[in-house]
Formats: sequence, structure tokens, C-alpha cells
Amino acid sequence: MTPDRGFELARPASGLVRVLAVWKRFRRVYFKFLLANMIPPVLEPLFFILGLGVGLSAYLGLVDGVEYAVFLAPGMMAISPMWSASFETTYGTYMRMEYEHIYDAILASPVSFGEMMLGETLWVSSKAAAFSLVVVGVTALFGLVHSWWALLVPVAGFVTGAIYALMGIIVTSKVREINNFNFYMTGVLTPQFYFCGAVFPLEQLPPLLRSVCYVLPLTHVVELMRSFCLADFHSGLWINVVVCLAWAAVLWPLAERLLRRRIVV
Repeated sequence: MTPDRGFELARPASGLVRVLAVWKRFRRVYFKFLLANMIPPVLEPLFFILGLGVGLSAYLGLVDGVEYAVFLAPGMMAISPMWSASFETTYGTYMRMEYEHIYDAILASPVSFGEMMLGETLWVSSKAAAFSLVVVGVTALFGLVHSWWALLVPVAGFVTGAIYALMGIIVTSKVREINNFNFYMTGVLTPQFYFCGAVFPLEQLPPLLRSVCYVLPLTHVVELMRSFCLADFHSGLWINVVVCLAWAAVLWPLAERLLRRRIVV
């Protein structure tokens, strides 16, 4: 089997070295097409802020005590890593698994399955953190970021990337036809975009739907990022942190087991 040219590893020294080698492999491939890859995280939040934030602010007035564009900006910071991680570990993982056989090449090296998956998850999370930081920069240019605490947004973006990377891996481990990702994208992720507090307050939802949204990770990510951007800290933020970490902790073993079963037969 021909090794993946983007993946080079001598006889390993430690598991950490092997995990880092996997991370570097994904980074190297990503930077080959850096300009094209950077268009979505820069332009999409810009269009949302101009089209929704600036356009609707004059009609909506204050939302939760701030202008609508200021309310919307942290939502875009949370949405960007969600979509980034989800596309990478659904369509991206499927292509690497079924068509490019990247995972077969990596596993033919001294890298174990767990090290490979950890390296990929860390890469996806790192990219998600970078995307959220880009959105912070774009929205700050419009004066929509009111606190230096917003520099903590990439930390939440990293965790967001991990959560949705693991969700994507779980879905990919079960999908046999690439078109079936539409069910996940439209049926699971799109509702979170609209209903988890990114574009309007949760208080506007019916009680039952609001309760469902409070279980979903994106709701807690949005609340964390909005608190950072507005320097609005309260004791309930610990709940947001715990829920996000709990999601990651629960999803990891499930994603690892299902993808291992799919790849290593």
C-alpha cells in the first residue's frame, strides 16, 4: 500500500509524537489550499453581520439589552466552529475513508487507531478554534465585541470543534452513502443553528422546545461566547462549561468505538 504523501513518520518515540504527526499531516494538507479554505470563516460571518445584524438592527431595537448585531456576533462565533468541524468529519472523513484510503495509509505506519483519531480530532478542534478567532476579528472590526475577554472565545471554539467532530465521526461511521449526510446536516445541525440562541433569545421559544435546546451543546457554547464578548459573567456559566465537557467526554468513547469498527475490520 502506498503511504499518504502528506504523512511522514519515522519509527516513533512516543504516542504524543505519533499524535502530533497525524495533526501535522492534516495541517499540511489544509495549508496547500489555504486561500480557498479561509474564504468561509471570513466571508460567511461578514455576510451574516451585514445582512442580518446591521440590516435588522434598525427594526429590532435592543435584544437582551444590546443592539441586535452585538447579540448576533457571538452566535456567529459559535456557528463557525460547529459547521467547520461537522463538514470536516462527515464529508471529509468519508472521503478519506472510502475514496482516498488515507486512514489505511496512516494505520500502515506505527500509528495506532486511537492515536490517529486523537490527532485528527485535535486538528479539527484547532481549526475550529482558529475559525472562531477569525470571526472575533471580523466582528470586532464592526465594533460588535465589547470586551477583551473575547480572546477566550477560541478556547470555547476548540471544545465546540471537539464536540461536533465527534458527532460527525459517529454519523460517518454509520453512513454508507455520502448523500445521506443531508439528513444530519439538515435535520440535526440546521435546527441548532436557528434554535440554540445564536440568532434570537431562547426565551422566545415554547417551553418544551426551550428545554430540548438546553440539552444541546451549541446552546451552552453560545452562552459562553456571548458572556466573553460582553464581559457578562454569572454563576450559571459553570453549568455551560460542565455541559460542554460532558458532551465531549460521552461522545469520545462512542465515536472511537464506532469508527474503529468501521475502519478496522
